[in-house]
Amino acid sequence: MALDAIANVLVREHLLHERARLETNLQQARRMETVGALTSGIAHNFNNIVGAILGYTEMAESQYGSDAGFAPNLREIRRAGERARDLVEQILAFGRRREVGRKPVALKELMVETKSLLVAALPTQIEVLIGDVPQAAVISGHPGQVQQVILNLCNNAAQAMNQIGRIEITTEVLEIKVERSFTHGFLTPGRYVRVAVSDSGRGIDEAFLGRVFEPFFTTRLAGSGLGLATVREIVQEHAGVINIWTMPGVGSRFEVWLPCIAAAPSPSRDNIPHPALGHGETVLLVDDTSGRLLAEEELLAALGYEAVGFPRVSDALAACRTTPKRFDLLVVGHLAGATSTIDLVAALRAVVPNVPILLATTSTDKIDADRLVEIART
Repeated sequence: MALDAIANVLVREHLLHERARLETNLQQARRMETVGALTSGIAHNFNNIVGAILGYTEMAESQYGSDAGFAPNLREIRRAGERARDLVEQILAFGRRREVGRKPVALKELMVETKSLLVAALPTQIEVLIGDVPQAAVISGHPGQVQQVILNLCNNAAQAMNQIGRIEITTEVLEIKVERSFTHGFLTPGRYVRVAVSDSGRGIDEAFLGRVFEPFFTTRLAGSGLGLATVREIVQEHAGVINIWTMPGVGSRFEVWLPCIAAAPSPSRDNIPHPALGHGETVLLVDDTSGRLLAEEELLAALGYEAVGFPRVSDALAACRTTPKRFDLLVVGHLAGATSTIDLVAALRAVVPNVPILLATTSTDKIDADRLVEIART
């Protein structure tokens, strides 16, 4: 009886400690959720401010030319604004709910397009070597997200080598016969695809190894701490794990293990994700519903455009009058009435006659098509 009483006390003590730990984790998760929502809102509003800074800077550069005495200062302002814009895009991308649709993805075909993107994105001093990809390396997932994992890992490797060196990417299909543990997760027996990204950089200090996937944690002054955090989130969503090998002064290897499926997809181009359509062009959006306007801005940002939204018609017209050369495209969304929509299109056409205007509406029944044609001809 005494032993049973001691055992019950020990079990109860353990359960109390476990309960306290879970409550602490729950509180931390709630705080992170609140901070994440706040950060996403701030990032969205900050994106509009950065867009204005970049717009006015580009106008000053085009107006005064590269020979002006203050041209170097304008270039530095523009570079700083571009870095801020990239950081905002990473924050919005990290906080955005990802698509849950899955389909067979052949990594052999995916690597072909990924290599072209890496050549364009990484500095010329970085050499990228991609080994042969087995035909059987097929996973179930979202092509764009899997490609983002590879791009983020390569970008992290390039930064670890100070933008000079060689990155090697190898892909293998391996069989795990018993449960196996990795640095960040474990896998049950089965067939897996391993994608390894190796670099010859400075390696990772052991003190930081457990924190590399934490959001906003970085050891670089110019880092955002979101690249590897996004990698971990995507890999977990695809039922995979990550393994890290690193040695200070020698380099690092990040391994992504994903479940391999037996059925290979057809060699259709639909399985290859298309790159972003935009290249930083500025798009003006007008929509009187703030929630919808926010979603449209985030969608355009994900497609590679710089979106600037206005919930009020007067503000949109004022922006065009102030900086008529700032916008590359005008998108008129859902407004209170069809008449106000047509009137806004006419007013915008008069202010910026050479900028294309896209009219987005759920129905054309109340739109005067003849007047639209007349406006387009003026």
